[in-house]
Amino acid sequence: MSYPDKLEDNSLLGLCRFRSGDDLFGIDAFAVLEVVDGCEVRKVPRAPKFVVGVLAYRGEVLLAVSLRVLLGLAPGVEASSAMVLRDTQTGELFALLVDQLLDVVTVADDVWEPNPATLDDRLGLLFSGVYRAPGSSLVRLDPQHLQPSWLMQHLDSGPRIGGPR
Repeated sequence: MSYPDKLEDNSLLGLCRFRSGDDLFGIDAFAVLEVVDGCEVRKVPRAPKFVVGVLAYRGEVLLAVSLRVLLGLAPGVEASSAMVLRDTQTGELFALLVDQLLDVVTVADDVWEPNPATLDDRLGLLFSGVYRAPGSSLVRLDPQHLQPSWLMQHLDSGPRIGGPR
């Protein structure tokens, strides 16, 4: 992808870029506190499907959200890296597990497009548009709509891991 490389004005945004399945995604780099490599996720019984477990982070226990599950993708390779995100309004910390973390890119507003009208409603809640470049596109995720508390309130998480309550 070819994007500008400087954040000189408000029309540019830094996105942490990663892959889930065959698609490229990005999330506002300012929402990412840290990337944790080699994280060990421990399963939690009876959690919503998208919560694949918990992980230890600097003396705290964080819920680990799987982007693969949210996207409805088949189980893939186990994620060994996670992005630690903080909700700017509530301060809630959580981990987002993705297939492959890539880099940080700078994108310009003039290559942003809103979600297509044909996008599934469930996915439309998670996405906040797409950035297009020649030969490639990058779907922007809304970090506030990835936090576990928001997901539990707004998405039907389906059957719970470990059986019914």
